[in-house]
Amino acid sequence: MKKLLFVLIAANGMLSATAQMKDSTKKQYPKDAEMGKWAIDLNLMGGVLTRNMTTGNSLGSYLNALGDVNLGNLKFTNGTSFGGDLQLGYFFGNSNHFGIGAGIMYLAQSGDATLDQFHVQFQSTDQTGEVSRQVITANQPVKESLQITNVNIPIVLKYKDRFSKRFGFTADLGVLYNVSIKNMYNTNATFDYEEIVQHVTTASGGTITVYDNAATPTGTDLQITQNHFNNTTGHEGETIQQYFASEKLLGYNVGLAQAPTKKSGTVSYTSGSVGFIVRPAINYFFSDHVALTVGGYLQYQPFNNSQANNYRLTNNVGDYSSVLNNVTKSNDMSYGGNIGIRILFGGKKAAPINPVVNTVDPTACGSKDGSITFSGLPPAKPLTVNYTVDGKTNSLVTDLVVDPKGTVKIEKLGAGAYTGMFVTMGKRHVDIAPATLVNPPINISETTTNPTSVEACDGAIAINGLKAGQKVTVNYNYNGSPKTPYHGIVSSDNAVTLSGLCAGAYTGIVVGVNDCKGNGNDVTLVVPPPPPPPAATENKQAPLADITAPILFEFGKTSIHPSSYPVLEKAVLEVGRNNNFYIICEGHTDSRGTVERNELLSFKRAQAVKAYLIKVGVSPDRIIAVGRGARMPIATNETAEGRAKNRRVVMTLNERSK
Repeated sequence: MKKLLFVLIAANGMLSATAQMKDSTKKQYPKDAEMGKWAIDLNLMGGVLTRNMTTGNSLGSYLNALGDVNLGNLKFTNGTSFGGDLQLGYFFGNSNHFGIGAGIMYLAQSGDATLDQFHVQFQSTDQTGEVSRQVITANQPVKESLQITNVNIPIVLKYKDRFSKRFGFTADLGVLYNVSIKNMYNTNATFDYEEIVQHVTTASGGTITVYDNAATPTGTDLQITQNHFNNTTGHEGETIQQYFASEKLLGYNVGLAQAPTKKSGTVSYTSGSVGFIVRPAINYFFSDHVALTVGGYLQYQPFNNSQANNYRLTNNVGDYSSVLNNVTKSNDMSYGGNIGIRILFGGKKAAPINPVVNTVDPTACGSKDGSITFSGLPPAKPLTVNYTVDGKTNSLVTDLVVDPKGTVKIEKLGAGAYTGMFVTMGKRHVDIAPATLVNPPINISETTTNPTSVEACDGAIAINGLKAGQKVTVNYNYNGSPKTPYHGIVSSDNAVTLSGLCAGAYTGIVVGVNDCKGNGNDVTLVVPPPPPPPAATENKQAPLADITAPILFEFGKTSIHPSSYPVLEKAVLEVGRNNNFYIICEGHTDSRGTVERNELLSFKRAQAVKAYLIKVGVSPDRIIAVGRGARMPIATNETAEGRAKNRRVVMTLNERSK
């Protein structure tokens, strides 16, 4: 029992410490003095039942019992206890920590009462007045399966302490006045009944029976048992009862493995006993007036019982008196878990306070110049405000005073979700509706500078609409692949510039300032068209073959069709005639798809042609690949045939000036 009490106290201490750590920044909540003086407690209990039973000495009930009598040892095992109680409690004093309570408790208990090694020999008299020795032996331990109903009136001292917004500690310690304790039993008992008869010859030559108190039957004894009947000849066809009648006057039953004619019954202990109960628990508050209680209990009850007069477990075949009829005292103890509901009421109701919440957002992302104003509070009252920002940071603002208009303001706030807010004014605690402060949106625009040539990476993208001096991160993709983010400071013209950019599609532009983000527009940097080829002179060589036939592509594809290889072979021959010759490959698409996609696709088609020429031996520095998108169609895009002609790469042969 000491170990159990220690475990319960330690467990409740750990729960209390955990709860206080969890709510360490939320210490403002209605205290016990404000939550009502009356409580209704409904508790459900379940656990283990033990019994220490003391039995009376019933040996005197057996006349001339022999010395080898064994009345057995009575034990109780497999005990369980389930039930609950309903109490009404009243708490007193300024703090409302202590109180008293009373109610009704009902327990449904069970267990096994077992009597082992029962064996007795004693003097018996049959209905004709003949005496003999009766031998009774239990075939197995006598077990009674018990169903116990236990009704009590608890009168307890109560303690409660709410130590956080959600958690508290409670305990009941008091007495139990027993109203009723009934033991309903069902037994499995079976017994062997035997008789030993001693015949004595009188002086007149007659025969009488007398009680033989010898430790074992003597030569003049007749031991009437099943074995004796089976080993005796001359009685074929008789039953043991007929045999018994022939050996001795009928009137006494003899049998083996005989069960009682009545195997069940009820034994009630003396009611009115007084026990005690201790029940510590942790409270979890659903609200200021309803709480869940979880803990343990320990209950002890002593019971007295009047031993039955001339108690015998069994006398004749079929007789049975419960082993509990020989119990003079029973010390019952149960312990286990407890769960319940507590309802508090009867507190003083103050006038409701319903504050109105108004917010002012920060002027810029990351600025701490937002505010929350509460209106409708009692004027001139000092107060504190608790709140949580984005579910992470707990804050407490003190030394605030409500102005004459019933308003108070919390300033220097940044953007975020303000939840769990409540104000404390003396003993008043008022929950405040959640509020959210939002950073202003980042509205950005882009200004582009295209590269000066196909091979130059001197383009730029300026991102406008920012605030000078802010730290900025810019994430973006180039031709579908992520690039290293740009980190910098916004310049005095409220812009940042991404420089050193090549021609291509710049997508997924995201600007980050503090905790804010702004999405930019997709941008494509292009190169100006190449200058027209210089006018032919009599010193320049004219092309021998026409290489301007378009190289066509399937929709969305960049692979060269085999039908275009002859044109490519001509281009290889032409560029090989003169080291000053170079080829410009201009890629084109039809009008389907976005501008950014078509710009990229046309460039990739030109690159595919360039890659093939390099593969067959043309130097890379003599090939220029350019993407024109869908800007220069040679046929209508309204028909499939026209669109097929527009999906092309056109090669032109040029000569560098000497």
